[in-house]
Amino acid sequence: MDQPLHIMSLKQAALYLGISEPTLKRRIQSKQIKAYKDGGYWKIKREWAEEYQNNLLKQIG
Repeated sequence: MDQPLHIMSLKQAALYLGISEPTLKRRIQSKQIKAYKDGGYWKIKREWAEEYQNNLLKQIG
């Protein structure tokens, strides 16, 4: 079954953010980006990925 467009897998979110999957996992574990597990797989809402990006931009800008 397809997932809603606003929910991304770990791989999709890593591509969206331009980082590797291991880096994304570390950032999830350190609570830098919100995520949840669904059936053992990480899921990330698009809005959470955008929030993470915005926070990074605030830090550097």
